[in-house]
Amino acid sequence: MNRIKLSFGESMRILLPYAYHNIKEQIIIVVPVCLYLVLFQIIVLRYGLERIGWMVGGISMVIVGLAFFLEGVKIGLVPIGETVGNALPKRSSGKVILAFAFVLGLLAAFGEPVISSLQQAGASLQQAHSPLLYKLLKGSPHFLILTVAFGVGVAAVIGTMRFLYGWSLKPIVLPLIALAIFMTLLASHDKHLKEAIGLAWDTGAVIVGPVLCPLILALGLGVCRATGRDDGGMAGFGMVALISILPITMVVLLTFVLSFFESKNAAHEVAAITPAAVAIVASKSSMAKDSIVSAVQAILPIFAFLYITMRFFLKEKGIQGAQVVLAIAFAVFGLFLFNWGLAVGLSELGNQVGDTLPNAFLADAKAPIDILAPLYGTELGKIIVVVFAVVLGYGATMAEPAFNVLGQQVEDVTQGAFKKNLFSQAVALGVGGAVTTGPVTVPLKLAIGLSLSAATGAGEGFGVLALASAYPVLNILLLGLYIRLKMSKETAVAL
Repeated sequence: MNRIKLSFGESMRILLPYAYHNIKEQIIIVVPVCLYLVLFQIIVLRYGLERIGWMVGGISMVIVGLAFFLEGVKIGLVPIGETVGNALPKRSSGKVILAFAFVLGLLAAFGEPVISSLQQAGASLQQAHSPLLYKLLKGSPHFLILTVAFGVGVAAVIGTMRFLYGWSLKPIVLPLIALAIFMTLLASHDKHLKEAIGLAWDTGAVIVGPVLCPLILALGLGVCRATGRDDGGMAGFGMVALISILPITMVVLLTFVLSFFESKNAAHEVAAITPAAVAIVASKSSMAKDSIVSAVQAILPIFAFLYITMRFFLKEKGIQGAQVVLAIAFAVFGLFLFNWGLAVGLSELGNQVGDTLPNAFLADAKAPIDILAPLYGTELGKIIVVVFAVVLGYGATMAEPAFNVLGQQVEDVTQGAFKKNLFSQAVALGVGGAVTTGPVTVPLKLAIGLSLSAATGAGEGFGVLALASAYPVLNILLLGLYIRLKMSKETAVAL
């Protein structure tokens, strides 16, 4: 085919509207949430903001970074993943498919941008206060990431076996949930282990994102088609649930292992920590360096694995090499900007709001003696904080573009029985009080939760993301039962 030659101006007239559309989607998510926090801080909490320049710059980097990252995923990872997902089940044995599913889940977990939010949240932890959390998030974070990735890999294998052999979802999911609950109850009886329970459940919420979901669903859909079990659009559903559950159990098991091997050295390590060591804060340049290194480590392995599988194992042409290089460049650059902006912008905003939020119902120790009382009294102040969280969770969920796409897919699959608006409202109301598990609102809510828990002495601050995943599931199940009952009555009346 003859190539069409375009001038620079003509190219810009094509690219700029497309780029603006992608960036506008991120602005719709990021800006309203950030403005809500800023206005709440200034008007309701009566506090100003510090380091506004870095904060605005960081939030801008997050917006641009997400646009580049998602574009790299869309033009590179998703097409390659769909090609491999369609071709592999037709040409390979079951063992090869299962091995591929494990490696795919393992590497895709490393590429999720939201997983870094947990590490950012651990930056403010003190070893003397939470030694196990400090070990997981700051001391040796690779243990946590490897454990979560291994759990995702195992979940991908189980989900693929379900599609290969036609297993029902309930006999798989229910025992896994029971195991996670049992391990959680065991850990809750140990004063050293219970502080990490919230973190373990949060990992199941943050791991499902824009990298993992399309790749795993493409594999599941390909396996269903190859085995003749493509049931009109429902194929692939259920895999994400497994991916959310397995990491929880794995992280709880990790806490048992770490506690067993390090209990003897814990007292010595805590005693060795000095206030100066705890107060060390990374410089902006070191944050930038860490961000680019983590971006390369997250993106290159999954791209290389999928491309090698497509071109050399399956002998599929798929997309051109130049497109792959461009996709890698976009994804790496986008994830670098996102990570850096997260460190200097979003997390900073969340920390500042979280530090002042308790003043609504607690006395401010930093204030002059004559205004030590809470801003709104104890009871009213707590109500204000709860309403603040509900509005944040509900609004952030409704603004999520990917969530709106999912609502339309649900309406299409159910042939209109489950309306998009009804689905969206049910999920958003379930998330209200918590947060949608997206790459923007997760770091904000984590920072606010950690600061709020530190001020009130309520705990370690994790667990809110797990609630954000659990309550929408309950709402959707209850709503599904209601719709089925309503349709049964309508059918009976018609007969």
